[in-house]
Amino acid sequence: MPALDLRGCLDDSPQFRKRIHAHEESVHHFENSLKTLLKLARSQVDLSSAYSQQQQELAREFLSFAQSQDDPIVAHASEKFGKSILEVEKCRDMFNAHTVDTFINPLDSFVKSTLHPVKELKKRFERSSDDVDTLLARYMSKRPKDPTIFESAKELADARKVFHQVYIEYVKKLNDIEARKKVDYMENVLAYMYTESVFHHQSYEILKDLEPYMRDLTGLLHDTRQRYNEESAESAEYQELCAKNAVDQYNPMHHEMPAGTLDDTSSGANSSKSGYLFERKGGRVLQSWTRKYYSIDGEELTCCTRDAKASKEDDAPQRYNLRVCSIRFTEGYDRRFCFEVISPMKVLVLQAENELDMLDWVKSLKMASQMALNSDQAPAQSLQRPPNRRGLSDLSPHLKLKESSSGSGNERELLKELRKRPGNDRCADCQAKDPEWAATNLGIIMCIECSGIHRSLGVHVSKVRALVLDKWETETVEIMLRIGNTVANSIFESYIPKDMESFRIEPNSSRCERDLWITEKYVKRTFTDHTSDMDKPSLDQAFWHAATQCKLPEALKYLAQGADIDYKHPEEDEQTALQRAVHQGDEIAVEFLLQWSSDVNQQDAKGWTSLHYAAAANNVHLVLTLLKRHAKADSTNNDGKTPLDLAVDNQNVQAVTALRLFAFDKQHNSSPASSLDFGFREAMSSFKHNSFQSYGSSQSALDLRQTKSLSAKEVELNDDQHSSLLHSSDI
Repeated sequence: MPALDLRGCLDDSPQFRKRIHAHEESVHHFENSLKTLLKLARSQVDLSSAYSQQQQELAREFLSFAQSQDDPIVAHASEKFGKSILEVEKCRDMFNAHTVDTFINPLDSFVKSTLHPVKELKKRFERSSDDVDTLLARYMSKRPKDPTIFESAKELADARKVFHQVYIEYVKKLNDIEARKKVDYMENVLAYMYTESVFHHQSYEILKDLEPYMRDLTGLLHDTRQRYNEESAESAEYQELCAKNAVDQYNPMHHEMPAGTLDDTSSGANSSKSGYLFERKGGRVLQSWTRKYYSIDGEELTCCTRDAKASKEDDAPQRYNLRVCSIRFTEGYDRRFCFEVISPMKVLVLQAENELDMLDWVKSLKMASQMALNSDQAPAQSLQRPPNRRGLSDLSPHLKLKESSSGSGNERELLKELRKRPGNDRCADCQAKDPEWAATNLGIIMCIECSGIHRSLGVHVSKVRALVLDKWETETVEIMLRIGNTVANSIFESYIPKDMESFRIEPNSSRCERDLWITEKYVKRTFTDHTSDMDKPSLDQAFWHAATQCKLPEALKYLAQGADIDYKHPEEDEQTALQRAVHQGDEIAVEFLLQWSSDVNQQDAKGWTSLHYAAAANNVHLVLTLLKRHAKADSTNNDGKTPLDLAVDNQNVQAVTALRLFAFDKQHNSSPASSLDFGFREAMSSFKHNSFQSYGSSQSALDLRQTKSLSAKEVELNDDQHSSLLHSSDI
């Protein structure tokens, strides 16, 4: 569930209250689920302990039987069986203890320390909200000459400040629970599954398929925790900023309120405005005033109530067409700051909080009414999207990469653009609405049910990622933008035999039906058009040219027809498509080929690997990308030179830095994988945000060839030097 924006506390709109109510329901269901889970887990431990006692008695009986036997074979076998059972039961006891320590106790503590306090905070929030409403109604009911107006306004301001702080605290707590539900809860579940995996060693064949997913989930939780920490810091900063607001900012008689500070704040002299107003009900004798949320939406004035629990009939928004309405000031009522919206059906009497707000409402309503009357004269073309506006996918790959260096905001914009593409609003396989998962190598978006089938096929068939939870690189999003569901299905469903049409899956299809269809579609490629008259060499060459020209849909089509991803073109120095793409610096094509597991260590006629080309071009981004994909940094070409040697010869400072750092980490870490997974994550981040410039322009006054023979001891760095090396671009 998306996090609640703390800024919504100021507006306190009905939609925001509904989102809060949805979060409250989510917390309630989550608490009930946790209690049921804890009850079942305790029952499991009790049953497991009782079963273990019986098994230990059986083992002791085997040992006793062994001691009474004269036959050494029977005695030895019984003793061995008894000791084996005892060892298994020791593991079971450890499993039960770990279940209590890593699963039951943490979840029980989470329920008591995190979920229970939110109930008391909810009561404070509701009491504070009711107090503000009561004081506001009392203040608004004062007559113009009532001497207690200022005292009532002061009480209202104090109550509003308290309500604002409690509101922010409550919303922040709901966000905290939603975030911790993803992290703390799943970490405990993950710990339980690891304990299960260790104990049930005989079930390894079944559980081993879960281990890659569990490792991925561990990394995802790490990223989620990082995002949560960042958002928590921003929320704390905003809360601290709001705490410094003066009480006068909450006073309705304070006319110079900054825009956006309160829910009814002036939005300026324009035709778009929203906020709370009091509406008169009944006649002039028996009348009541109801607080409603009004907004100007185009040529309509809409209103609705704030009650999140209201019935659909009561909560249905009322609409007034401003084209046929007139707006005027009025003093014919016993309340201040009133104005009328006169429609053919009724006279709507509304009350604002102060004179400034009333003037702004009247001006905005009149402007919207005038625009509605003049809209018939406006040309239809003016309402359409400007014809020269370009989508994100129309930009060149290099421009996109340059834009993406500004941060993750561009990646989110690219993902939004990805969802808008034709065909991407439904699952590529079963056509379910609003899919949330993707196969990055296939370029498709799919629903969660189909993603489970794709994940079971293995990463050599589908590389599955979540659109929302996973971190996306700009190059990967660009691949998805260039392919998409429509293009991919035109390839993988280009020819469906009539006898297979009945097997086409739908959103309500079973897992077995999905498995059959998806396996036929992507593994066996039964529905791909194989009628091409090209022979195998022609097919491979066609793929090579499409990939090196970054024509991803064509390259995907040829791969689906059986092209060799590592084909070496005989007329191009036996280069693979990956080597040529690296040589050209085409990072989109490189990422596409790596998604299809192209061999990064293939050598061309000169003995050069892809890493040689990246190092020679001083493309540090591709150097780090290839090293992360297990490129061999010590591979030599026909002249006996490694990628580092080429970088040194060309005085490519950044490539030399990256390659030497990699060699240093590999030498000083007992596990090369740990260096690749962790050390280079920081290095990648540093160079990525520092290197979208002319790589060849970074030269050093020091001749790097004079330093390439230094020993490991001579280049040994402490932590501060290591960090400095990572973040330097001109050493």
